[in-house]
Amino acid sequence: MSSTTARSRPTAIGSKPRLLLIGAGHAHLHLLHQSSLLSRFDVTLVDPGAFWYSGLASGVLAGDHSPATDRIDPAAICHGRGVALVRARLCALNTDMRQALLSNGTSLAFDRLGLNLGSAPALRSSDDEASGDSAASLPGDKQTHWQIKPIPHLVRLRRSLERRFQCRQSVSVEILGAGASGVEIACAIEALGRRHQLAAGALTIRLRHRGSGPLPEAPARARRYLLAALERRGILVVDSLHDRHLPASDIIDATGLGPPRGLERFGLPTIVGRGIAIDPSLKVQGTDGVFASGDCAALIDHPLPRLGVHGVRQGPVLARNLIASLDPQASLTSYRPPARALSIVNLGHGEALALYGNAWWGGRLASRLKRHLDLNFMQRTRRLR
Repeated sequence: MSSTTARSRPTAIGSKPRLLLIGAGHAHLHLLHQSSLLSRFDVTLVDPGAFWYSGLASGVLAGDHSPATDRIDPAAICHGRGVALVRARLCALNTDMRQALLSNGTSLAFDRLGLNLGSAPALRSSDDEASGDSAASLPGDKQTHWQIKPIPHLVRLRRSLERRFQCRQSVSVEILGAGASGVEIACAIEALGRRHQLAAGALTIRLRHRGSGPLPEAPARARRYLLAALERRGILVVDSLHDRHLPASDIIDATGLGPPRGLERFGLPTIVGRGIAIDPSLKVQGTDGVFASGDCAALIDHPLPRLGVHGVRQGPVLARNLIASLDPQASLTSYRPPARALSIVNLGHGEALALYGNAWWGGRLASRLKRHLDLNFMQRTRRLR
């Protein structure tokens, strides 16, 4: 289906304009409890499953939280708010005809469209392989490869590890990428192993980076704190550029996230490697009444890291602009990314490393703060039901 700029087509006289929300991400969940917005639109949410919160993912992997703690089914929220829910995925768009084709074969008409499609593991280039961001195979290639997104992959990883831990099998894990996600996964697996009281040497964890070390953008003292914490946990930090590869039973790709695969099939403008091109109002470039938010969207003049804080903060801007788009005289609000944002890296065992610009602190206080923020967010979202 083609995608072209079109003027908004009015719905039948006396009916509300149709707002179609694709994806139950941070920004769209915010919309579901905005009474001022829900009173102006007939709202339909399209999502095949549940919302999984990345802030709790490492705690689930470590065994600190059940998977249910990290999961919100939007069905109850939609039912309580009078929002229609369709369990499907978006397959194609025609913004000229205002139609969305779904994976269940149905086609939904819309007057306003929101895209909140999340992220996917970044595509790895041949340069990544050549530079050492790969892992050696066990004899017979008996290894399992894991991606960190979507989060249910980590739930399956936990169950797989627990089965082997219970059988007292030796496990060797190689994590590709030493950013925040890679560090959290390494620490979570170590904590899970300790929970199962493994014998010495039964679990080997290698955290592989490309010459810059773990958390390369963190302050130097924070990185030293982190390296000491990893050493205490017996996690090996490996330089892909200089150290040889050893066989591993499990390879976990934490080299980064990118936009969802296949965005180009929707006919919308995209920025390579970043996502759907949007202006500061979150409106998709060159379209009328089509908005995108969260990890699938790319501000044209302001590249953003893929952090949940942006999806959360874009929610109120999106709500205001959807309402304003109904008034030809109204101006749209711009999303202004924060100059810095709090990031707390879960190190397991009640310890975390908090980063805020050039400021940092580590220890139990940081872990308690992370736990409070994450669980409070989930409780607030669940209360929308």
